[in-house]
Amino acid sequence: MPNYQQHFETVTIASAAATSSIFQLYGHRIVGIGKPATWTAADLSLEVTVDGEATWVKVIDNAGALIKITGLSATVAEFYVVPELLDFFTADKCRIVSTNTGSEADVNQDAARTLVIVLAPLPGN
Repeated sequence: MPNYQQHFETVTIASAAATSSIFQLYGHRIVGIGKPATWTAADLSLEVTVDGEATWVKVIDNAGALIKITGLSATVAEFYVVPELLDFFTADKCRIVSTNTGSEADVNQDAARTLVIVLAPLPGN
């Protein structure tokens, strides 16, 4: 039976890595992301797998622009509301990516970083 309640997932971006551990949405959507006080300067973006876990792709909007959360502080723990473009987005397996603001290349974190992902049921569930 599906879980129709809001819940939290904890993921980690390993030291010297840019992508988090995998989390599943199970018919939920991402509504917020909490990040720690220590953060190597970068934005947050999202990747999904298109074939189980072998191939990951960045989540983009219908104009081809990367959907990301910008303006993250490198020294303050913060909670970010996810862009409205993701209100109806769901997938099976996802990862959070530390992303360069300008080039949109992956940015490795200087140490392990734990993020809290807030998931809520898709509208209408």
